[in-house]
Amino acid sequence: MEHISSLLVCVILAGLAFDFINGFHDASNSIATVVATKVLTPRQAVIMAAFFNVIAAFFFTTGVAKTVGSGLVSLDAVTPVVVLCGLIGATAWGILTWRFGLPSSSSHALLGGYAGSAMANHVLHNGWQSFGAPIIVSGWLKVLAFIVIAPLLGLFIAFVLKSALNLLRKYRGENAWGESFYRKGQLLSSAFLSLMHGSNDAQKTAGIITGALVASGALTSFDIPHWVLILSYLTMGLGTLFGGWRIVKTMGHRLTRLDAKSGVCAESAAALSIMCATVFHLPISTTHVVTGAILGVGAANDASKVRWSTGRRIAWAWAFTIPAAAFTSGVTMALVNFIYG
Repeated sequence: MEHISSLLVCVILAGLAFDFINGFHDASNSIATVVATKVLTPRQAVIMAAFFNVIAAFFFTTGVAKTVGSGLVSLDAVTPVVVLCGLIGATAWGILTWRFGLPSSSSHALLGGYAGSAMANHVLHNGWQSFGAPIIVSGWLKVLAFIVIAPLLGLFIAFVLKSALNLLRKYRGENAWGESFYRKGQLLSSAFLSLMHGSNDAQKTAGIITGALVASGALTSFDIPHWVLILSYLTMGLGTLFGGWRIVKTMGHRLTRLDAKSGVCAESAAALSIMCATVFHLPISTTHVVTGAILGVGAANDASKVRWSTGRRIAWAWAFTIPAAAFTSGVTMALVNFIYG
């Protein structure tokens, strides 16, 4: 690897800052249910989530990182400044939604910021007619499709799991041992979800940083360096340790009432959905999947008691995430270009 400039160092640090905020913001996704059911205290849950976030680095390939770094925006349109402005826009949106307790997708904020910055830079140098030139349409079609598919898949799997357990209870009965069993089972399902969360989310930052390394000439091909991958996982795990309790409250209490059995179903459904996406190298939103899974459990129990209005509020935050982050990053790019020429 060739010389790394001071600008590139700033880009790497900005990427890691986003990664930290991603862990901070999305910690609630993997621990909301286990905290809501009081199987673990918030402190215990966060420590467990951080641990499994980090060790996920040793279980999966870097397919998601390659999709994010080189499958959505043409590397010919990427510069270190483009990546930096994209990260600024994504981070700003993540902080804003955390402030208001909205479980928006940090992943989609990153993708939107990256694309918005690249498009703005291309327009500034080539005119409005080239607005969409940096975008790899085939890659984006998959991402946009999974904005809808991901939560529906989580909802469907959770609904099926909880409905099956409800039938089992109806025909075979349930005693106190059953609740104890599910409380222990939730320790496994929550750990599984944290592992999957780490496997997908940390790779996104690794992909963005690698894209900047290639664009600057520090790397000659898009191969994820081990130090970038490990640093991304460690940083996200550190962010998870600090948690985001505003969003835990929304995810764990305001959508529907959960018990240990429901928690096992929701966490297992979300983890399985994320694992499928990771295997197919797709950057998926953990927030979307967990929310869908919780709603699926609630619907299996009693659809009338699900707070669908909260779900709609969250859905609006999802809808605005990519365009809002893209707009913020585009404006940032325009300001940088105006100031520095």
